[in-house]
Amino acid sequence: MPCSVTLVNANEMRPAVGPIALDYLAAALETAGCRPDLLDLTWAHDEEAAVRAHFADHQPSLVGLTLRNTDDCYMAGRYSCLPHARDTVALLRRHTGAPIVIGGCGYSVMAASLLEELGADYGIAGDGEQALGQLARAIAGGESPCSVAGLVWREEGRVRCNPPKPADMAAFPLSGRHFVDNARYWREGGQGGFETKRGCDRACIYCADPVAKGRRIRLRNPNNVAEEVANLAAQGVVHLHTCDSEFNVPHDHALAVCAAFLQRRLGHRVQWWAYCAPAGFDEELAESMKRAGCVGIDFGADHGCDEMLASLGREHRVEDLECVARLCRQVGIVFMFDLLLGAPGETRETIRETLELMKRLEPSRVGISAGLRVYPDTPLAAKVIRRPLDRQPGLLGEVERNDGLTKPIFYLSPAVGPEISGYIADLVGGDERFFCPDPTSGLTDYNYRENRRLVEAIKAGHRGAYWDVLRRLQEGLPPA
Repeated sequence: MPCSVTLVNANEMRPAVGPIALDYLAAALETAGCRPDLLDLTWAHDEEAAVRAHFADHQPSLVGLTLRNTDDCYMAGRYSCLPHARDTVALLRRHTGAPIVIGGCGYSVMAASLLEELGADYGIAGDGEQALGQLARAIAGGESPCSVAGLVWREEGRVRCNPPKPADMAAFPLSGRHFVDNARYWREGGQGGFETKRGCDRACIYCADPVAKGRRIRLRNPNNVAEEVANLAAQGVVHLHTCDSEFNVPHDHALAVCAAFLQRRLGHRVQWWAYCAPAGFDEELAESMKRAGCVGIDFGADHGCDEMLASLGREHRVEDLECVARLCRQVGIVFMFDLLLGAPGETRETIRETLELMKRLEPSRVGISAGLRVYPDTPLAAKVIRRPLDRQPGLLGEVERNDGLTKPIFYLSPAVGPEISGYIADLVGGDERFFCPDPTSGLTDYNYRENRRLVEAIKAGHRGAYWDVLRRLQEGLPPA
């Protein structure tokens, strides 16, 4: 029986972010002998009509839905993506009898709980490039799929989970990046994305990336990364952002990617922004990234107090922040420090110390999140989660009927007090370089979900990392 898979994107956030996973999955499915078809509901004015029309023309063996985010990870917003994902599964069921599998980075963080909550037939935790094709072929051939790595399914009234098998990224087929309409996402979302590696071996107490992507870093061939970016540039997608946890981990691979970009002369064709760790960022890398076309870096600074950085499980210290600030100014790369305030041990004094450091180091922008999203299977969850949730000090958000932590739940150190957003706004003192977590402060809202100012700026021609678009707007600069 022919094997075909309809891949569905239903991400409703705006500005719209291109689903690069579907490009990668489509290439892998074709290599595995399955035909991929796309149903991108992001652009649908009438989702029901779009789904009905698609399945009138397609009878797939399997329908795959990607879940990029479970929520906006932002305590001031507390927006959950799950109700819409649940509705999408129900909508798909009304128009196809094909089994529905759900995957993606957001899904993989809490795969067993979300299979039940969203009502899909199957889930795939972790890498989907090999697993999805194996699942589709098994279903098309009438065989049991229960040996597929990373598969989540129901059996005898229980949810069962196979351990994920981290894939060899260097062996993945090269994606031409033509499956998704990346040019439209660039026009209406302001940027494209690319991945140079997958997985994270860091020990940050709050981060779900090691849960979702694996705790071992798996590297892509730098020449394949450069070829992929060249393919995007040929489509007109010339403003890009890395989708790695941290581009400069490991350091030598980042240098190799930059060298591949330089060999293809991509530094003259594209502008790109990156997430980087403050530790392991040196002058050689800063200069290489600049020559390769990098124009902006978002550093996961997290804090400006060495004791709190240790508490957060970070490898860098204040002296590393001082170093990267100097290097970025030296080579001419705009840069942002992202802060996570409110972790265990946080006090108002450590917050004051951090914000004073930020003013002294003068990054191009500072993003502030107050309160840490608590994800299952992270050190933070092990430290602060006890039952019942509604009796635990420091837990805010969905503290009732949320044992799987699927709904937005946050930790905020009781020592900082409930009016933390106002306290931060007072310390910032109207400095426009700070993106604050308090929408009532009059400063720029740091939450990118449904950020109308960003959407309008992109319509007007602005492109690039969203924090840098906001910076250019604030400073009255022309589009990048």
